[in-house]
Amino acid sequence: MKNASWTLMIIMMICASTLWAGDFKVYPDAKLDEKLTKEALEMSAGAPGADQWKIAIYTTKDSYEKVCAFYKKIGNEYHMPSAPESMKLPSGTEVKSLYFLFGGAEDLVNAKSWIKVQNPLIGHKAVMIMKPGLKDEDIGVVKGVTTILHMLQK
Repeated sequence: MKNASWTLMIIMMICASTLWAGDFKVYPDAKLDEKLTKEALEMSAGAPGADQWKIAIYTTKDSYEKVCAFYKKIGNEYHMPSAPESMKLPSGTEVKSLYFLFGGAEDLVNAKSWIKVQNPLIGHKAVMIMKPGLKDEDIGVVKGVTTILHMLQK
């Protein structure tokens, strides 16, 4: 009976840790990028609901895969239904992105804290001018830099 109780308790702890994602933590080798954060705030100004969120953008030279592996341990991986996890820019450069939700949320609508991990970095102001023939430098692509966009509900 004693063994059955311990087994049940261990199973419950495993299930609880799987169902309830942890809180956001800044990736160990990431730094807050004040310029990118300011640009994101400027772009979102006036958008419905934008004033309900705190935005922070962190950058690291660590690989996309390494950053995603870190967040898979503390967040719920989320696949945006309408967006691919990778796409090609007009230059042919592949852009990879993945979302992680925190606090037990199962989708972005109900998430109070979430991140988007992306590689390479693309300048935010340039996103609106995507057209065929653009070179990476025309749209602010910085290869070898992974970005972490953190959205936190106020």
